[in-house]
Amino acid sequence: MPHVCMRQGHFAVMRGEIMRAFQTFQAFQSQPTRTTPVSHLTIVCLAEALGALRKQMFIDLTALGLRATHVSITRWSDRNEASATVTLDCPQSSRASLTSLVMRLSGEHSVRRVFWSDDTSRRATPGPASA
Repeated sequence: MPHVCMRQGHFAVMRGEIMRAFQTFQAFQSQPTRTTPVSHLTIVCLAEALGALRKQMFIDLTALGLRATHVSITRWSDRNEASATVTLDCPQSSRASLTSLVMRLSGEHSVRRVFWSDDTSRRATPGPASA
C-alpha cells in the first residue's frame, strides 16, 4: 500500500501528479494505434457462389500475407445475390497484389460487383462488372 503523507501541501502535490498521470494515460488511449492502412473489400455475387468465392478469397489473401480483421455477410431474399465485406490490414507494399486480386475476382462469372475502399482515401474503386 502506498505511503500517503497527510500534510496538506504534500497531499495536493501527490494528487496533482496522479491526475497528470491519469490524463497522460487517457491521451494515449484516445490516440489511434493502427499503423497499417485498413482496406474494405466487398464482393457481390450470386448467392449460391458466395461460400466458394469466400473460401478462395481467404486462400488468396493468406497467400498474399494479408490478414482479415472482420467479415460481414449480407444475403438478399428478394434477389439471388449475396455479398461479403472483408476488412483487412493492407500495407502499402501489398496494394498492387490486392488490386490484382480485385481484378481477378471481378472476372469470375458469378461475381456481379467488386468494391475496394481504403480508409486513408475514403474512396471506392469498383472493379469491372461481369454479366
